[in-house]
Amino acid sequence: MSTQERAVKALIFDKDGTLHDTERVFHDAWRLAAKDMRVPDIETTIRDCTGRNLQDIGQYWEAKYPDISFTDYLALRTRYFDQLTEQGIPVKEGAVQLLKTLRERGYLVALATSTGRKTAMEHLRRTGMEGLFDAMVFGDMVQRGKPAPDMYLTAAGALGLPPAVCVGVEDSPNGIRSVYNAGMRAIMVPDLTAPTPAIEALLWAKCDCLLDILRVLDEKDPRPAGEAPRP
Repeated sequence: MSTQERAVKALIFDKDGTLHDTERVFHDAWRLAAKDMRVPDIETTIRDCTGRNLQDIGQYWEAKYPDISFTDYLALRTRYFDQLTEQGIPVKEGAVQLLKTLRERGYLVALATSTGRKTAMEHLRRTGMEGLFDAMVFGDMVQRGKPAPDMYLTAAGALGLPPAVCVGVEDSPNGIRSVYNAGMRAIMVPDLTAPTPAIEALLWAKCDCLLDILRVLDEKDPRPAGEAPRP
């Protein structure tokens, strides 16, 4: 049986830009901090670093801006993000409903976010999502961030499943490459970046909204009534 013919047993989600509507907030914080510290070409940096973990961003920064402290910049960016989200962490429409419905249908659900554990868990607690995952992988748990496959492979391992029966859900090109490189089927729900033809070639499906994933599963992963995919 080919990878594409195997029944889906789990869906693994990115967080920022996919479940939480925070990608644009992070980008605003990037820009505000860059303006204060006079960091040039920040738009290219934002594009290249979206989806990457902190370690990879730090390496990118050191190579591009050797005379600007990444530690100082990160602290300032974090302060701006905290100010911008003081009234709450914005959530993507249908996110909580989708996670609950998938679990009700018997799918395993995992998180694979480039955000570090401490920050991500705070965001999940603030949005009532912390108890909706069977496994969680954070950016500080893997050596190589997205687009390397490590995060998704680690999440599949935590679920006790082979990658071939998992679907990764992402909003960014780096995230989609990570899912594809892990040998999983990839669903993209675009946020700030539309997929290029090269990215579209890697997709199992593209959805306009999170709840549309349920339709994709009904069409591409049909199962008899009452049959659950949990191992």
